[in-house]
Amino acid sequence: MRGYVDTDWGQVHFRAGGPTPGDAERVIAMYHESPRTSAVYDPVLEAFPDGVAVLAFDTPGFGQSDDAPADRPLGHYATVLLQALDGLGVGRFLPVGMKTGSALVTAMAVAAGADRVPGAVLYAQEEPDDAAFEHWANDWAPPIAFPADGSTLMKLYAKNVGLYGSDDPRVLYEAVADTIANADRYASVYPAVFRGHRQTWEDMHALVAGGVHLTVLEPPTAQFTPDDPITFGVVPGTDVVAMPSTGQFPALATDEFVRAVTTALDRSGLTAHADAA
Repeated sequence: MRGYVDTDWGQVHFRAGGPTPGDAERVIAMYHESPRTSAVYDPVLEAFPDGVAVLAFDTPGFGQSDDAPADRPLGHYATVLLQALDGLGVGRFLPVGMKTGSALVTAMAVAAGADRVPGAVLYAQEEPDDAAFEHWANDWAPPIAFPADGSTLMKLYAKNVGLYGSDDPRVLYEAVADTIANADRYASVYPAVFRGHRQTWEDMHALVAGGVHLTVLEPPTAQFTPDDPITFGVVPGTDVVAMPSTGQFPALATDEFVRAVTTALDRSGLTAHADAA
């Protein structure tokens, strides 16, 4: 099932699996990495236990969702994404975010509070480095060029090999296609995510201190570029789960991803009916 829900930034597109939120015992809300879309969660929409509603959203500016206004911070994204859930009648829920989606989920959890968001599943995070992240805010997603020799496609493919490995080339082609299809706005969220990274890191500590159960999915390796490896930090009190791939977990590590999210759902104590907030 697919649908749209109205927010202050226009319509947000979503995919859904399992029962409707109104009929569900528990609700999971999933947020993709950029510049992908909610389609990355297609392999797991129907993979969770009976009674669990699964919603996967195109974040503003990606997929079939309307654009985000320029230069908005993470907190503004969080407000709009919570509006989308309100519009669907979702009360308490477990948010799941990968890479840029993790930054959005962390901001959502802070804005919603521990009563509504008793747990969350995140992608592993680096410790803050303000100078490095300002560099990536400016340089990670340069404008897409369209030379006649097709070289942009090869450059994007090589970039995604560095991010995800080459075990499943189809995933890499899909990532390239999403970037090209969204060329005019694919970089829209990165400044907020990179410049907001210190706040995300501090918010993770605050969430744990406030009793929110955080599950962190950690890949075996990660990098920005071959010359810029990523070293993950650990927030005390989080449940760190080792994953077998560097990302794209719903496609490349389906069983491990579903198991980790289901365990987080159980540990968060999220058993109340998904009544509207």
